[in-house]
Parts: sequence; structure tokens; C-alpha cells
Amino acid sequence: MVRSAITAVSSPELTLAAGVLLRMAVAVATGALPVASGVCMRVQAAIVLGLSLAAFPAARNAAAADPGPAAWVLLSEASIGLVLGLMTAAVLSAAAWAGAILGSVTGLSWADDFTPDGDARTAGLERLAWWMGLAGFFTAGGHLAVVAGLVGSVVSLPVGTAVGRHDGLLALAAVMPATGMALAMSLAMPSLAAVVTFHLAAAIGVRVTQFDPGQGLLHSVAALVLVGAVCVGAGSWIGGFASAVQVPLERCFHDLRP
Repeated sequence: MVRSAITAVSSPELTLAAGVLLRMAVAVATGALPVASGVCMRVQAAIVLGLSLAAFPAARNAAAADPGPAAWVLLSEASIGLVLGLMTAAVLSAAAWAGAILGSVTGLSWADDFTPDGDARTAGLERLAWWMGLAGFFTAGGHLAVVAGLVGSVVSLPVGTAVGRHDGLLALAAVMPATGMALAMSLAMPSLAAVVTFHLAAAIGVRVTQFDPGQGLLHSVAALVLVGAVCVGAGSWIGGFASAVQVPLERCFHDLRP
């Protein structure tokens, strides 16, 4: 009798704990915390465990009285974590997207030169832009806002309340990729304008003077112009990025609803 009583009392809380853990694990795995993507599995597991322990008391107070079958609760929590992670990653990847846009314009990517068989994202302007944006994000305390948002999500969207009802969450998720792309274009546009202006001036100069620049000269100078434009606009990549992602990140966590 005592054993059955303990099982009856602990079973809902076990489901609740598993749901919180699964939500945090999927969210972190899909990019909610960008720093977690560059560390080993043990550190990621520690981050997930810390988030789950911090969120569990609030989740227990806000949990649904009758969440339903455990399997459906866990499936729902996995989908919520997936959407939260993808929404946050779409916003935080804006700096990397901007760097990829600029790198594709000038071909300024060093990945093939240093690691021909490696990941193209490990080198080049895209990675540089990602680190600059991430530096500004962490300097402004953005990681604390993401952690608070993940922990607070168990209150705004309690465990078990969204089983089978994800319309509001999916509607919010559909907006975030476009928001991230808009942020990427706003970051890339000044440097892109500098490169286009250089190409236009070089084309006019070559045609007027009938000068043959030789193979690769204009390409190399355009790359230098791009690097110079990025250096001049480093404040926008670092401080400006942190300010630009503040409102979209708040929407990711504060506008949650089943």
C-alpha cells in the first residue's frame, strides 16, 4: 500500500520532471544557447541539467492539473523545445547569415584554403561575423535573457497545457526566420553597399582608362574593401547586433501561448 501510494504521488512529478528536462534538452540542442554548440556533450548535459533544476519549481507550480498521458506530454514538450530552440537560433544566427552574404559576394572564405575537407563554417567571414555578434550578445547579457526566457517558458507555457495545441507557438515560430533574415540584411547592407560601390567605380575606371587589371586583382581589392568596411562597422556588428536582437528574443519567450 505504501509503495502504491508513493508511486501515485511521484508519477505525475516524474512526468513533469521528464517534460521539463526534455524541453530544455531539445531547446539547447537546436541552438537556443549558441555557446553550447561549441562545447562537448558533458558541458551541454550540465547546461541542460542546470536549466531543468532551475525551472522545475516554477513548472511544478504552473503545471496543468491533468496533463494527460505521459507519452503525449513528452512529445508535446519535445516539440515545444524544438520550436523554442529554432526560434532563438533563427534570431541569433543573423550575424552569421550576414557574414555568409558578404562572403558569397566577394568569395572571401578561407575554409577551402586551410581545411579543404572540413566544415566550411569553421573559417571565413561567416565565422568572424558570428563571433563578433556573439561577443556583443554576451557583453550585453543576452545569454542571461535567454536562460531566463527558457526557465520562464514553463510558466508562460506550462508543461502539459499545450498537448495537441501548438497553433499559437507555430504562428510565432513562422515569423522568426523572416526576422532573422531582416536582421542579417540590415547588418550586411552597409558593407555590401561599400563592395558594390567599389565594383561600380572599378568597372567605370577600367572602361575609361582601358586598363587591364589582370586576373584576381579586382577580386583581391574588393575583399580588402569588405574587410575594411566590416572593421569600420565593428560597432554595429558587436553592440548593434545585441540591441537589434533584444526585441525578437523577447517575443520568442514572452509571447508564448498554446
